Amino acid sequence: MQYSIKEIANLTGVNAFTIRIWEKRYNLTLPQRTDTNIRVYSQDDLHKILAVAMLVKRGFKISEVARLPLAQLSEKLRTLETMQDDPESKVNALLAAADHFDEQQFDKILNREILSSGFERAMIDTVVPMVSVLEQRWILSPVFQSVKQFAYDLIRRKIILAADSEPISHGNNKFLIFSTRADDCEMILIFIAYILKKYRFPLVYAGENISIATAALTAESAGCTHVVMVDKIYPTNEDISGIINEYDESFSGIAKFFVGFCSISDSYKINAFSSVKIFADYIARLSEK
Repeated sequence: MQYSIKEIANLTGVNAFTIRIWEKRYNLTLPQRTDTNIRVYSQDDLHKILAVAMLVKRGFKISEVARLPLAQLSEKLRTLETMQDDPESKVNALLAAADHFDEQQFDKILNREILSSGFERAMIDTVVPMVSVLEQRWILSPVFQSVKQFAYDLIRRKIILAADSEPISHGNNKFLIFSTRADDCEMILIFIAYILKKYRFPLVYAGENISIATAALTAESAGCTHVVMVDKIYPTNEDISGIINEYDESFSGIAKFFVGFCSISDSYKINAFSSVKIFADYIARLSEK
């Protein structure tokens, strides 16, 4: 896979001017040139610029890290991950492990975070932000599909295992959870399923790519009292007002929730949550009533 400097800038968050300066002053990369003298970057170039950008952001001097080979940069990131405990460092450490398809390192980081903070906090504070980054990368370049699927498979196993360990719930408040999206929301859906099971709410998991009409019929036949629609968890300029309007009109006599980045008018009878954390906190409070 080859990239233009514009694509590299989009994928790494380092602007093209800075990349050129790093190349000129510190020999960061040696991109190939097309017949028309346009820079062309390789997959290894992309990984190196990502690693250097993470290290510079964490306080390393560009002059110290730019000339290091990718293997040494990766090792520095692993060492840094053990030294720093802020949320952004943990997210970056998971991303670095995913970028290199390092299952052992990915599992090590995630397991330590789960042991330290508990499963729910680890998912909310570390995994959900990482998923948001992966989704945005996928928009910028389909090459990250394999990285995304690698990480998703490992996370999916963790969430399903945690959800299966929770007892089957019985109660008057039954939730239906679904998304109209085809492939953007699975991680969030199964994590919300875990949250509901943790707080002992019965649920019907409808999954992704479900029409609102089908979800409404399912909720009615299953006797659901609450419904949760999940959308993209990262900022987007997409107008989904038509979907929100249909969602509001399709469910009668049922509490409606929306989890995702979307501004929802107060005229709709929908409880909107801009993050999974806010929704999880709401469910925790609801369980105490």
